[in-house]
Amino acid sequence: MILPKPEDAKHKNQMYRLLTAILTDNFLANHLCFKGGTCASMRGILDRFSVDLDFDLPDKDEQGPIRERLNDCFDKLGLTIKDQSRQHLQFFLKYEAPEWQRNTLKLEITDLVSPKNTYEPVNLKEINLYCQAQTIETMVANKMYAATARLKKTGSVAGRDFYDLHQFLVQGLPVNREVVEERTGLSYEAYLQYLVKFIQKQVTERVLEQDLNPLLPTEKLKPIIGTLKQELLVLIKDEIKRG
Repeated sequence: MILPKPEDAKHKNQMYRLLTAILTDNFLANHLCFKGGTCASMRGILDRFSVDLDFDLPDKDEQGPIRERLNDCFDKLGLTIKDQSRQHLQFFLKYEAPEWQRNTLKLEITDLVSPKNTYEPVNLKEINLYCQAQTIETMVANKMYAATARLKKTGSVAGRDFYDLHQFLVQGLPVNREVVEERTGLSYEAYLQYLVKFIQKQVTERVLEQDLNPLLPTEKLKPIIGTLKQELLVLIKDEIKRG
């Protein structure tokens, strides 16, 4: 995983400590499926820093036991729950760090999982552990959906969603179209048409730069910031043409 700033080394270490604790707990490892930006970065298909841990919980009935096991992990690692959701498995975990550095790690586990998601065993070489993770095509499909859904959920647009989507499409990665259709209620082509209009209206250089600045080195961000939006639109339109 790329590390844009030396002061982020501690945050990365805390993420990997928690991830290791989760994956070496048999109960947690058997029920949780890794996903999101950190997963994509560790699998080598995303070249930016990622600051959160995200998982799917396909069996929502296990939410209670999962919360209990996670609390044990937090205690053993010396992580303090700064905030958490009572309805969902979302935690903001504080660790000791100088005041000018990151000191909070977000862990989010969703049980609102598309029945069309697919998973596979993956070797995370950086920590030398296996996990169940979203397949690449499922990861790309969920990113396509999240790119527009985040605005409805949080009231804001995340530039990293569009950077990630650009990265995935420029590599020619496959898309689980059934996930896109199930989550949006639209045909794959209709959703892509909507996505084009959404990007044209909502994505600006300012949105991209504000979100990506902490996640990419300046020398990597600066050359792409002015062209990313147009390139992404071309990639999506090419996907539409391919049907």
